[in-house]
Amino acid sequence: MTKEEAKALILKYNSGLCSDGERELVEDWYSQFAIDEASGLSVTDFDQIGVEMWAGLPDEVKGNAGMGRSVKLWPRIAAAAAVLLVVGLGVFFYINSSRHVILNSFQDLGLVGHDLNPGSNKAYLILSNGKRVSLTDAANGAIAKEAGVEITKTADGKVVYAPRHPEFSSGSRTSYSNALNTIETPKGGQYQVRLPDGSKVWLNAASKLIYPVSFIGRGQREVTLSGEAYFEIAKDKSHPFHVKTLKQDVEVLGTHFNINSYADEPNIKTTLLEGSVKVNDAILKPGQQSILAGGKIKVVPADLEEAVAWKNGLFRFENADLPTVMRQIARWYDVDIVYPAQIPAGTFTGEVYRNMTASKVLDGLGFTGVKFKIEGKKIIITH
Repeated sequence: MTKEEAKALILKYNSGLCSDGERELVEDWYSQFAIDEASGLSVTDFDQIGVEMWAGLPDEVKGNAGMGRSVKLWPRIAAAAAVLLVVGLGVFFYINSSRHVILNSFQDLGLVGHDLNPGSNKAYLILSNGKRVSLTDAANGAIAKEAGVEITKTADGKVVYAPRHPEFSSGSRTSYSNALNTIETPKGGQYQVRLPDGSKVWLNAASKLIYPVSFIGRGQREVTLSGEAYFEIAKDKSHPFHVKTLKQDVEVLGTHFNINSYADEPNIKTTLLEGSVKVNDAILKPGQQSILAGGKIKVVPADLEEAVAWKNGLFRFENADLPTVMRQIARWYDVDIVYPAQIPAGTFTGEVYRNMTASKVLDGLGFTGVKFKIEGKKIIITH
């Protein structure tokens, strides 16, 4: 049983889509393998348990273990029974030294009365004449027309640039090549934009992208990013694509990659999923990540799922300390984080949906012993 197969079955259970037989199988499996910390079972043991669980499913169930659209919390299970074999979508788990605990239910920490909604499709578009358009409030359809391009807002949270007339896409018109637009997301916002060359960009919360209204007449395609974005670049060998950040230049011809360049992060991370990019003087291959810190770049193997989890609607952490976790939460829920004099130690590994309210995410983290309190637009860590 692979992790992906287990995720599919667990999420099907979470979403209330299991048949009676499937539900009984999952719950029986829980009961059979509920253990305490003294059990000594390893991850390998859990993998074997998963194989046995999967083998017990009929073939038609294995083929139809689909992904649900919403998350329902698992039935409340004692913390002693919270050690499982996989990272299920919609759950958190915690690793501290050799202790592995998956948090498969949420405590009531008294946060529900002071909850915070998750982020959503929110952004502002600043046109070349300085006009600021709230994309949250703008009606779907045409927003503006400038530089021979029509700018449209779609119903699914995208801004699309398309030439209004064939001659503007032929390269014969250059008089508007200096016009720039900016799309920026606030804390608690995200948005997508399809650039005039057909490239697609997903913007994470608290991010800004500056780009030409038209690339016609330019020797290269160049945009400027602060914050985080995922790019799918339209191929055009004669016009390389450049992403400028405060401290680096990423050059591509046609590829998929993610850049995390938040000012409050200790380094800038560029992760390549497909194609080839040059980050300053470093060449990345698919599956690699460049880390720029202290003016120096190192290239390391990438955790691709972690790098683009935000784009796929997830928080995902791998041995992340508490400040790293809370920076993401602060940006997505538009809050300030207040720490105690001594920041709790320990690392977090796992994933959870970003469409949950803040209280549910914090309740999950609360299983580690860290305590939180929501006061207005602040999350206060009390221990």
